[in-house]
Amino acid sequence: MYLLDTNVISMGAPTRSPAHGLAAWMERNSAALYLSVITIAEIEDGIPKARRTGAAVKAARLSEWLDAIVHLYSARILALDVAASRVLGRLADRARATGQAPGFADLAIGAIAQVHGHVVLTRNLRHFRPLGVESLDPFEALPVSAGR
Repeated sequence: MYLLDTNVISMGAPTRSPAHGLAAWMERNSAALYLSVITIAEIEDGIPKARRTGAAVKAARLSEWLDAIVHLYSARILALDVAASRVLGRLADRARATGQAPGFADLAIGAIAQVHGHVVLTRNLRHFRPLGVESLDPFEALPVSAGR
């Protein structure tokens, strides 16, 4: 099972050019792909920013896309619960101890992935690997299958 980082699911946004190999892989393996509430928040954060900067059409397209993503992944959107919050605290300390500062969102996504036993699919391996969070960059190489 895989937890998609925001930068991976966002490649399917209507404002981006899709990575065709990755998009096809995600479609074939969609039942094993999960999102976190953090990713939903990060995408939602970009919508009013687009409106504020005068990109109303972009904001509308992103809002529609996010609604579709929430609908498609509804049963596979993982929360930042108490167990993940405790792991997040340990990951934050581990990051500080190694001089890393991945940011709250990546710490939360990593913690959620660890609690659920998922691999993070991300373009930011440098944020996850020092934390001991299992992660892969699907833009470098696609996983063989969602079953690992």
